[in-house]
Amino acid sequence: MGSWGGHVLLDPSDLERMFSTQDSWDQLPSVFEEPTAEHLGQLDEVRSVLDKIPPREADFIELYFFQKIRQTTIAELYNVSQPTVCYRLARGATRLRYLIDMPRHNPKEVEKDLRGCFSDERDVLVMMGMLRTTCQSDVAKELGTSQGFVRHRFLRSISRLEKMAGMENTVSIFKHVATNVNILKNTTRSCWAEDLVYSLN
Repeated sequence: MGSWGGHVLLDPSDLERMFSTQDSWDQLPSVFEEPTAEHLGQLDEVRSVLDKIPPREADFIELYFFQKIRQTTIAELYNVSQPTVCYRLARGATRLRYLIDMPRHNPKEVEKDLRGCFSDERDVLVMMGMLRTTCQSDVAKELGTSQGFVRHRFLRSISRLEKMAGMENTVSIFKHVATNVNILKNTTRSCWAEDLVYSLN
């Protein structure tokens, strides 16, 4: 392996090793549990939500599952350990499953419905904050309040929505969030601790 003009040069044996299928999608059943077809849908559906998870996790999933590059090679490319790659693949896959399993909705319509149900603006802000981040601490920080307040208002609001006619889909959305608290935590990080050593063009 050498370099030229800032690019990495790979010989055929390197390429064969990198694109080997011995360490590919079907070798990680613990990440994508059955039924994978129902949970993941079509591959384009997975790609459609890749930009909603941390960039590094999205890169790893793209390389590993779609381009069939081995975990050890990804680890070398990103100057991290293979267990780190495995962890980020598992974490990314869990986030993707959450996003794909989320009941279909339009956030603006959800907010409009909430404003028609709650007179206290804080309840609306808590619910929308949790829908966007799934993280009680992030919402608490945004609102300048405590996590306890956010948790209490969030669960209380779900309970109130359950008693209202015609709010079944809205309830299913927030119950999905409630059973996956913190699943999107840190998805807005713009920088990473690990440095990229070299890239393939």
